[in-house]
Amino acid sequence: MAFAYLVVSPPSMSRQFEEMAAAASNKATSKKDIKYPEIEEDALQFILDSCESSISKYSKFLQASGEMDLDVTNPKQLNRRLFLKQLAVDLCTSERRILYRSQYILRRRLRDIRSGELKALNLFDGLKNLFK
Repeated sequence: MAFAYLVVSPPSMSRQFEEMAAAASNKATSKKDIKYPEIEEDALQFILDSCESSISKYSKFLQASGEMDLDVTNPKQLNRRLFLKQLAVDLCTSERRILYRSQYILRRRLRDIRSGELKALNLFDGLKNLFK
């Protein structure tokens, strides 16, 4: 998240760049999580876009690899190249599953943030109409 903050932060936040960079590289002196609510939505969207890009790449690889389902219980009986390819396919399938789950969580979080902003705007408009 710290890296995403750093990527999407505007130049006006240059004073926080060092803190973000330290947190992104795990060199932060304190163990607290950094939070920047003003750019959180942009940071989450950046992460979501990265997940979706990776999902696309994994899907292309898996599609190009074709359907493989070798019996890897006895790897000595398999050709080494086929065995390694099956391991790569299995790894990509697992990582893509993690990315799909991350995508789901990020979309829900963004929806919650955006609906919260809409609720706040509606409340503000309601107060504004009250004083007219």
